[in-house]
Amino acid sequence: MRTDSLAAHGTATTAHPTSSPARRALLLAALAIGLASCASPTAVPPTQPPLALDGARLDKVVDWLRADVEKGRYPGAVVLVARDGKTVLHEAIGWADKDNRVPMARDSIFPIASSTKLVTTVAALRLFEENRLRIMAPVASYLPELANLRVARRDASGNATAELVTATRQPTVHDLMTHRAGFTYFFFPKNALRDRYRELGIDRIDADAAPEMLRKLATLPLAFEPGTSFEYSIATDLLGHIIERVTGKPLDQALKELVLDPLKMNDTSFHVGGPTLARLARPQANDPDMWVFDWLDVSKAPKRYSGGAGLASTASDYARLLQMVLNEGELEGVRVLSPVTVRWAMADQIGTVRGVAHPGDGYAWNLFNPVRTSAGGPVFPGSVGDIFWGGITGPRYFMDPQQRLVGVLFLLRPSERAAVHAEFRAMVYGALNTARR
Repeated sequence: MRTDSLAAHGTATTAHPTSSPARRALLLAALAIGLASCASPTAVPPTQPPLALDGARLDKVVDWLRADVEKGRYPGAVVLVARDGKTVLHEAIGWADKDNRVPMARDSIFPIASSTKLVTTVAALRLFEENRLRIMAPVASYLPELANLRVARRDASGNATAELVTATRQPTVHDLMTHRAGFTYFFFPKNALRDRYRELGIDRIDADAAPEMLRKLATLPLAFEPGTSFEYSIATDLLGHIIERVTGKPLDQALKELVLDPLKMNDTSFHVGGPTLARLARPQANDPDMWVFDWLDVSKAPKRYSGGAGLASTASDYARLLQMVLNEGELEGVRVLSPVTVRWAMADQIGTVRGVAHPGDGYAWNLFNPVRTSAGGPVFPGSVGDIFWGGITGPRYFMDPQQRLVGVLFLLRPSERAAVHAEFRAMVYGALNTARR
């Protein structure tokens, strides 16, 4: 078992610049009053005394991963567990490129797919704190290409008809963050709308630049009236394009300035090339879901920057992001977000609304990720208030404020990601007991 600081990239010396006291007071008042209606009143989880972490049990995680690699379940993995900001487990297992016999390393780089969403949302919230981005504003106020979006009219029985009408209200930035805007993904169960997403390449990062993608998207109807359902979607891609419009910079540069540089996430980018290409983890050539890696090929420069799926990163970089959220917006003396903003963002934002790819019983959705709302329901242990997610390429992560835990497991095997995450959670939480090491 390892015990290292997450400060592997050095100690920061410059804090995030703040606004004037009057301006800061106004922002905090807006959070306390104007935004209270957006969040669930059950935002703060009940506290439980953190349990001690049994290092001998935690070490068995590596044995489990090594056995899976030997069985061919996935080619390799990088695992990282942190407690109280200290790395207690960080190991590389198996192969970064099994077909070419390249061993996995702790600094191997992975395409992280939807794990990108947390980075993009943190950047958006920084702009929100500066009053440069209005959460309740219509999407079209930043992306005018998406003005007057339509939706299928419903008949008296509630069934969708072929007639398209202007949506009762237009989707907002908050709807994007909570996946209630009415957009979708092409790879969900087939229907006419998702077929059009696929045909037009709406989701792809190698098909069109952002303006052309937005023009095509504007020709398609919404999947439902904004705010009435949940459908995990390209919404965070649109949030990324809004960040580009607000900052006047391409998303790679905006995320670098707003999130990646402040957190010293030096190995996180939209394109892996040059000397770092040798560190890129690769799926096995016979993976049954190779289309995923074709769709999100980070070894090629993208035509547009996908704020929802386009980044590549390392386990240690991503752990720094999660630790910042666990610390309520701060890491190593650098303040990225206000604690008030983080507490609001971590709260349940959708209540009982359900829909396509909802995280399931025991979880709702906050502004970042699925958030645990009850002890029972999920098929893995955790604490009320924890968050988790990952990406279609295979990576998974969780962050638990009650137990002060961060867990990251990066691997490349789309079909196994959910099961592996549940097993990972079981083993890490199984190491929490009264023993000490």
